Amino acid sequence: MNKLKIAFIFIILLLMCAFYTISYANPEEQLKVSIRAGYDNTIRIFSECPVYIEIENTGEDFQGEIQIHVVTGYANKTNYVLPFEIPQGSKKEFFMSIPITTASRDLEIKIVQNNEVLLTKEHKFQKVISPKTTVIGVLSNEANRLRVLRNVNLLEKPVIDRNGFLMPKYPSVNPSTEGGKLPIEVVELNENNLPDNEGMLENFDFLILSNYDTSNLTQSQITAISNWVDKGNILIIGTGENARKVYSGLSEDLKPFKINGQKRIEMPEHFADFTERAILRQEMYISTGSVANGDIIIGDEDTPLAVNYKYGDGNIIILAFDVTTSPISYWPYVKDMWEGLLVYNRPVYYENTDNFTYGYSSYLSNIFDQDIFPFGLLCIIILVYIFLVGPVLYWILKYKDKRDYSWIVIPITAFLFVGIIYLGGYKTRFKASVISNYSIIRLDSESEKMNINSFFTIYNNKRGTLKVECPSEYNFEFFTNSYYDDIYHGPNEDFYVTSKILFGEPNKYEEYGVSLLWDSVRANTDFIREYNEKILLEDIEIKDEKLFGTVINNTSFSLEDSYIILDNLYISIGDIEPKSRKDFAIPLFGSEVNSNFEYFLNELFEKDVFHYWVDSDEERQRRRRREAHYIAYYNFIQMANKKRDLKGRQIIFVALNYDDIDYDLIVNGKKPDIYNINVIYTDKIIPYEKGEKIHLPKGTIKPVLENQQAFYKQDNMTYYFHNDIEAMFTFYILKGITVEEFKIDWTEPDYRDIYNRDGSESKLTNYDIYIKNNATGDWEKIDEIFKASAKAEDYINKNREINIKANITFDENLRRDAVLMMPQIEIKGVAN
Repeated sequence: MNKLKIAFIFIILLLMCAFYTISYANPEEQLKVSIRAGYDNTIRIFSECPVYIEIENTGEDFQGEIQIHVVTGYANKTNYVLPFEIPQGSKKEFFMSIPITTASRDLEIKIVQNNEVLLTKEHKFQKVISPKTTVIGVLSNEANRLRVLRNVNLLEKPVIDRNGFLMPKYPSVNPSTEGGKLPIEVVELNENNLPDNEGMLENFDFLILSNYDTSNLTQSQITAISNWVDKGNILIIGTGENARKVYSGLSEDLKPFKINGQKRIEMPEHFADFTERAILRQEMYISTGSVANGDIIIGDEDTPLAVNYKYGDGNIIILAFDVTTSPISYWPYVKDMWEGLLVYNRPVYYENTDNFTYGYSSYLSNIFDQDIFPFGLLCIIILVYIFLVGPVLYWILKYKDKRDYSWIVIPITAFLFVGIIYLGGYKTRFKASVISNYSIIRLDSESEKMNINSFFTIYNNKRGTLKVECPSEYNFEFFTNSYYDDIYHGPNEDFYVTSKILFGEPNKYEEYGVSLLWDSVRANTDFIREYNEKILLEDIEIKDEKLFGTVINNTSFSLEDSYIILDNLYISIGDIEPKSRKDFAIPLFGSEVNSNFEYFLNELFEKDVFHYWVDSDEERQRRRRREAHYIAYYNFIQMANKKRDLKGRQIIFVALNYDDIDYDLIVNGKKPDIYNINVIYTDKIIPYEKGEKIHLPKGTIKPVLENQQAFYKQDNMTYYFHNDIEAMFTFYILKGITVEEFKIDWTEPDYRDIYNRDGSESKLTNYDIYIKNNATGDWEKIDEIFKASAKAEDYINKNREINIKANITFDENLRRDAVLMMPQIEIKGVAN
């Protein structure tokens, strides 16, 4: 009997071991996993990386998790988790979007079930692209014909990374400020790897679409392209003989050039005019159609060959020809054409600043509007306590002859008053986690879309693990690393998982090992939504050297500290209540108008009457409002204000608002306390009427200092020097204006604005000023104020530039560095 029991137990144990072996011993036999990541196994730092995980299940139904470990900083990894299930005998492909923030080439992919790692795979990228490099996505059946793009050299792009938050990547037009050139990276795309959300498309600075059937694209991919352009990027579409299939799947808003036919012509001389290169004497197909409100880059009204269209904050360039067919693809100088097209929409100039408010991190680290216990009441309570436990208590106990009771009464009284203070301050305590939120909201009244960029600092109200839940529709990105590493340090074994993101609904983020109370993590989201409530700029006109107009606030929120930018002039408007309107009539040449943004903010927020060592609530609030405008302008709004292709007056309206954008965030299982500040802006372009008289006052067109490297700059956009020097300036004249007369004014500014003190004097007697006469090729010496009328066109070159310079002799008697005087220009002309 005992032998029978032993045999039975042995058989049971044998079956259990066999089952365990079949189910778990060799998961690679049950699950066959293959990985594709990036674009042709290439990734770009500070961009989203597509990861495709194909799993074939040869065993039983399976449920588990895909985990991807990514290096996010020194010794740190983040674990991205996607729950999945796959039936028996099936094959499925799963997609994950992973932010890349370092130069590490390694991904570690794990299949996990019930917290047990069943399978691990390593993936190594072939190439890592610097965020400084321009990346072009090409969607074409003949992408090999566009390999010339790899030989195009553009000015090196600045990496603008402020305190862990990525700023928009806008290159400067001035080569002297960039210090070098980098080659372009070209990524070939198709319907299978083209992203279907605009966040993934941020890998690219340009998209080129030519000789490709867009009906193969999904609606999500088309919408992603539309939103990507709207956010400030550039789409280039080639048409010509393949126009029908290129246009076939695009939405109407992506086809601003309305094609009505096609014709075959000899390669036009317009290409030679644009590139200054010889053309081929061959015929080519071009599309014909209506330019509408576009700006012709190559060609003329009769033969438009390349037309630029403003689209939200971005641009669409329509080419009337196919860049992948002859003669364009075989033209020896097609590289020059591409260089001209790709830089066309760069800002004429790009203002930068070293002011500490330029980044978000320091701004969001301060919360000034939380409730606090009234200081005056606290002082009264303390004085009452001192009065009671002092003379009052002494007199009472002496009168009662119970002075021995003071040992009991005084502690009881102290406990009572401490309780009063505690109860009074209880409502001011943070009972949940705290979020400081700064949002920049762009309203597009034409498309009725709004682009919201929100930046958060999330403060943990307990030690240990910080847990954040956020709806997946907003695609929140959490920042664990402020800077990328050009060199990848050490093997994977030296890294530890410090955070986790679980994809689902909602997405869940966890930060491990938070050792300090109120420690923080940063995050942001960037998305586009439709909206109905509008801010309208109506009845805008300039008459008798005054700006007339009306701002109509049809929204349900207040607009505070609002101002208008008109042709680079800054004009304060004030506060506007919900569902109301405000009329204005402002002299363009009066004191209410300022041509320098920082000086304008100083006046708007009365900077001259407060100092940073003043720490009152009122001054801190005023400082916070000023900084909110400051950050929005230098990172977003100035880009909408620096286009060179405008054919009318551009008006930008900007205002502050404090309403909550409800993201339905949950932190540590509770709704957090959220403190919001929003900068809202919208713009409108009023086209010039042909023959209309145009007067652009001083400050409208900014001078570009071409040799900035010879100077150094401090706040207020002021350049300094300390030896004899030459200053080279360019004024870029917008298209659409025939200049009849201009006046250059190179007189000194008010130094009290620059130095914030009286008594600073400087004269222009040590400036020898010259202007380039393009008719003669000579530099003509001029006075501080120079007016050109009869032959104004002689001073404007074919690129619509006026070039001036000054040879400056440094004054050795100065006990400080000298400030460079900035010239200004006033222009009169007619719309053409």
